[in-house]
Amino acid sequence: MLLAAGFVPTLLSLRALKSRALRRGVWHRLDPAARALLDASILYLRRGGRIRSQTLVESLRAVAERVLALTTPIRLLAKAIGTAIARARGVEVDEEKAVALGLQWMNTPKRYKLKLVEP
Repeated sequence: MLLAAGFVPTLLSLRALKSRALRRGVWHRLDPAARALLDASILYLRRGGRIRSQTLVESLRAVAERVLALTTPIRLLAKAIGTAIARARGVEVDEEKAVALGLQWMNTPKRYKLKLVEP
């Protein structure tokens, strides 16, 4: 998970999330239901409402994670994945090798990834 368990959808955080998605050009890559949910929540909070539903909070958390996943640079994701793979294998790698390992894993087709995980 990209977000901590204590995600609180406030007007400021949701507007910042939408602004980030628009700036990075990923707003239209989200599905229309997620965009509508975010817009409706921002409008509701702007008019003085308060979000109390845990289901709505979970839905907004899922949308926020999707936006953050789409806006996170590839190099950062590859480094995190490569470091995790190296740690699982018990190998020490520097930053560049971790990025290379992460990119290799990201570019491997799904049907072969299962074979890579099994010993």
